[in-house]
Amino acid sequence: MNGAEEPKPLAGDCDNPGAEGSKRDLLVAQRERDQLRRELSYQPVVISGGNVDLRNFKPGYSGLYLGAPPMLETSSPVPARVTAVSLDEKVASLKRALIIACSSPEDARIHEKLDLAEQELNLLQREFVLDQAAYYSRTNYAQDSAGKARLYAELHQTENLKSEIERLKSELAKTKVN
Repeated sequence: MNGAEEPKPLAGDCDNPGAEGSKRDLLVAQRERDQLRRELSYQPVVISGGNVDLRNFKPGYSGLYLGAPPMLETSSPVPARVTAVSLDEKVASLKRALIIACSSPEDARIHEKLDLAEQELNLLQREFVLDQAAYYSRTNYAQDSAGKARLYAELHQTENLKSEIERLKSELAKTKVN
């Protein structure tokens, strides 16, 4: 694969036969994501310093003159970036699914709770940022006691969820030690 390191399958010692399809899906998604990242990170060589032939510069132009008008970018790179983000989410989701599928029933239960709590925390944090921006964008935000109380309640809910996540992680660590 172009000298790139082959992605290692997660949970290779998993004895759950139902996880084989998820392993294949994970490897395919990782390869696709890695290929897209290589395409998005392509940086052409820049001519600079002593490499520039000054005969090709014309007065009044801001760059190297090649005898043709500059080409406009015909498509936005945004769709590829959106695809990259969705592939990252797909890989993370498949990894979580494999961890759950390859865990003991007790560990799988904890992993499921942990996964749901982390997803909820992510949504709560995003909602808090949006509500905070809306609150502080008002000119009279200092007099908006209801908005301030709502922000405080969201922050308190986020902190409670963080402590629940830490509790679940420590419970999971305890089951792995035993």
